[in-house]
Amino acid sequence: MTRIDFYQISKARMSADQLACRLCEKAWQQRQKVLLLACSPVHSNTLDHLLWTDNDESFIPHDNDEQPGLTTPVLVTHDADPRGERELLINLSADIPVYFAQFERVIEVVTDDNREVARGRYSFYQKRGYELKHFTV
Repeated sequence: MTRIDFYQISKARMSADQLACRLCEKAWQQRQKVLLLACSPVHSNTLDHLLWTDNDESFIPHDNDEQPGLTTPVLVTHDADPRGERELLINLSADIPVYFAQFERVIEVVTDDNREVARGRYSFYQKRGYELKHFTV
């Protein structure tokens, strides 16, 4: 069953996008394939750029448009199509994607701005019996 992790951050410490980049880097180091789900095409482009520039000392192989037969370690998209076999979904989108249960693990990022939405998501997953964990970053 899919494990759901909620990462709560403070804006003063880092942004949700910065946390997502760090989580992608950690997952890549552990050889996990990641779907980084953005909320819009503009947000996808922002995340794509941030993955190139967030940490000068690391490289996170990623793309926002995979070629058939090629699975990029990190796929950045706003598309509802999950594409490919991936272990981790980092959800920065406005909704819970209908395909979330195909992943081993889902990460939901909680900020000061989306706290009420995150509570609703927590309740959604909890009512369906998913294992939930909470981390403060």
